[in-house]
Order: sequence, then C-alpha cells, then structure tokens
Amino acid sequence: MAQSVHSSLLLLLALPLSGSLLASSLHAPRCASPRLMAIERKKGPNTAGAPPPAGLLDEELLKIVKLENTDAEVNNLVWKYLGYRKDEASGEWDASAVFPKWAAKYPQPPDLVGVTRTYTREVDEPVLRAVQSLQRSVPKEHKDNLRAFLKPLGWNGYKMEGLTPNMTRRAQVAQWLFYYREALHGVDLEELKRRRDAKAIEEAKAQEEANAKGEIITPTGTTKLGVL
Repeated sequence: MAQSVHSSLLLLLALPLSGSLLASSLHAPRCASPRLMAIERKKGPNTAGAPPPAGLLDEELLKIVKLENTDAEVNNLVWKYLGYRKDEASGEWDASAVFPKWAAKYPQPPDLVGVTRTYTREVDEPVLRAVQSLQRSVPKEHKDNLRAFLKPLGWNGYKMEGLTPNMTRRAQVAQWLFYYREALHGVDLEELKRRRDAKAIEEAKAQEEANAKGEIITPTGTTKLGVL
C-alpha cells in the first residue's frame, strides 16, 4: 500500500547495505572491493549539556528497533523528550515545555508509530506526516547515528523483506532520540536558539554559494525544519 512504500523509502538510513545500494561502486575503479566501498557510519558531534539519561542509553534505544517495547511506550518516550508533560489528575497534556516550532504544529502529542497498525489513508496519514516531520528535523550530521551507535550492539539495520511501516517509524523515532541525546539534552532553550541562529547563517551562505553554481541543497536536516 502507498503508505507502506512511502515509509519504507524513508528508512534508507537504517537499512544494511546490499548489492543494489552499492550502485555507486560503478563509478569506482573496477578492482575495488564492494567491502571497501561500504559507507562508514559516523556518529554526530556530541554537544549535549548533560550525560545521557538512563532511558536513552544505547541498549534502551536498541529495544525500540528490535520491537521489544510497545508502541505506546515508544510514543511516550519521544513525547517526554519533546517536552510534553501530562497532568495525571486531569489527564490533560501540557505543551509549554515542548520545543517551540514543534509545539506550534503539535500542541497535543501526535502518534508517531501508528499504535492502531491501521494503514488506511484516513487513519494513517496524520501518523505518517508527524513522523516525517520528526525525521526531517534531524540535522545532516546526525543522520548516521542510528547505525553508528547500534552496530556495535549487533544491529545492522532492517532488511527490505518483512519491513513494515511500524518498523520504519521505530527506526525514525530512535534516530531522533539519538539526536536529542547527543545535541539537545541538558542544553537550555536560549543556548539552543543561539546555536540554531548561528547555523542558519552558515546555511544561508552555503545556499548562496550553491545558487551561484546552479546547485540545489536539499532542505532536510536544516534549521528551517528543526523542532526549535
């Protein structure tokens, strides 16, 4: 179905390299070994202001992609670090501590993995759009975090055979949680805004240079699509 295919395409960051993904080797010397052409997955820079909380350790995030916790648990973990807080007495969600741009778009915490496992357009479209927004907010330098951190634990990504939208979305939210852990955790909002503004200036300069050369820079992972 359309949503499944669409979501699957977004998981390239989590998929293990295969023969089809080594097409770029066609432009390499013919004697080069496919193993030597494998892409090295590098961790993004650690600019967090505090050590990782227990819930975001590598072993805990591995549980997400290995389907060892429930969809509700995955949603609640992401909501927690986006900044949502629930009033247990009233049952209402408070978004006052949520990252500003995300809170403006989602004043109530959205389902990010599809807890109903229903993939009709009417039911699944909001889930798909929300997790896409979360994934696009991850800066380019943190796009390889999922594989870089989890490969030492034995996780090499999903295979296309048997891949489901739920698995894809689990990988996407885990990717965001790694980004949060490495770059946002423990840093106050004003400092994060300062960093965002400085990076936006760099991006604008890069865009000007690209325009002069007739090149196109994809907006995914830029400050325009961030949660701040």
